[in-house]
Amino acid sequence: MSEIELLRACQRHDARAQTALYERHKSRMMGLCRRYARSRPEAEDMFQEGFIRIFQQIHTIEQPERLLNWMKRVMVNTAINWYHKHHHEQSETDYEEAWETSNTEHNDILARISTEELLTLVQDLADGYRMVFNLYVVDGYSHQEIARMLGISEGTSKSQLARAKDVLRQKLKKIGIVSYGSY
Repeated sequence: MSEIELLRACQRHDARAQTALYERHKSRMMGLCRRYARSRPEAEDMFQEGFIRIFQQIHTIEQPERLLNWMKRVMVNTAINWYHKHHHEQSETDYEEAWETSNTEHNDILARISTEELLTLVQDLADGYRMVFNLYVVDGYSHQEIARMLGISEGTSKSQLARAKDVLRQKLKKIGIVSYGSY
């Protein structure tokens, strides 16, 4: 079944199509949730809540080619709502210049660490750091968008990103991935 046919069937509340859509995208959506969650059980809860929202709102999709991006957005919004509901323990911090790593350095780090190790490092970040890091670095939102989504100032978003990168850098140093002279 094509993505368009699958979407239209889901919009008609076809249970088999809903199962097929779930099966087709569960790995990608769970991966997204795991990046935002502190633990696998928390990610599973976000994931289930996100798919409930997807099926509740799937009738709003008019452009089938945007289905995957829309689903990702629903999952990100679910993670943000989860954060606000369960872990909103951040404080306002002063503006700091966000440290920018070159793509070459990113690729070198990624080549030397497994996806699971990287996921664990990100999951261990404080809630606010993890949210901003994922929204900015992984999902490509601007600091202005992040500030609006999380209800923080743009400066706080930049500061939390800088701090998240610093914490990750320190953790990578400890496991021998980043050398002391690399920044």
